[in-house]
Amino acid sequence: MHRILVWTGKGGTGKTTTTANLGPELARLGYRVLLVGFDPQGDLETTYGVDDENRSIVRVEQLLAGGVDPVGSIQSIELPGYPGSLSLLPCSPDLNGAIAGLARRRFTDLDVLLEHFDGIMDVALIDTQGALSAISHTAARAADSVIFSMEPGTYEYHALSRRLAEIEDIKRDEGWAIDPLGILFVRCDSRSRHMREYREHFADVDAFGEDIAVFDGHIRQQTSVREHPRMGKPTVLAAPSSNVAADYRALAEELVARMTASDAS
Repeated sequence: MHRILVWTGKGGTGKTTTTANLGPELARLGYRVLLVGFDPQGDLETTYGVDDENRSIVRVEQLLAGGVDPVGSIQSIELPGYPGSLSLLPCSPDLNGAIAGLARRRFTDLDVLLEHFDGIMDVALIDTQGALSAISHTAARAADSVIFSMEPGTYEYHALSRRLAEIEDIKRDEGWAIDPLGILFVRCDSRSRHMREYREHFADVDAFGEDIAVFDGHIRQQTSVREHPRMGKPTVLAAPSSNVAADYRALAEELVARMTASDAS
């Protein structure tokens, strides 16, 4: 199972929206996809209509505590006619209570938990906090690859630059295996001068290395994207003919090509 973290260096950069919308599009391509909620804010769960108050649903923090079957606890998302499948492993605000334990066990808990899904799922998409914390550290420790989701802007650029430096430091000191799959620009227009400029910035091998590449596609701005979670669906399911849905469909195809190349190497 290929584990992909969707991350950047700050909040509000489209991480959860990308995780929620990319999952169904990978299932459309025939992949068995597991969405992993690892952010106590719970926006991924809200997007799929999972209520914090519904105690009948097993959460990731309960699985980390042990004594519950992980595979039997995931929530299946119905996608009629799709050749692949989509499942959700949700969390709740109670994940905050696990922080001390995550650090004590050197942030390996999610890595160990996801081993239960090897051979059952093809791809795990992990949603976590934007800031580097015990929670996001644990999520990154469990990931094989990372997609950096960001708007093309000065704050986002500096936040991502800091995050890349942090990743390199931790890879060296703690042996993280995580590698970048690419940078995804969201909420932008193809005619945007800023997007073109930042594409050029990240192409600077001397500054960012050869492993950092921007996805060819980008996600256009669409106001209704913020409203679709109220329907308990991401945009690709709530408005499949929209521009954003088309953009995520193209991203899924490009991602599959990059994953295939990454796995081959």
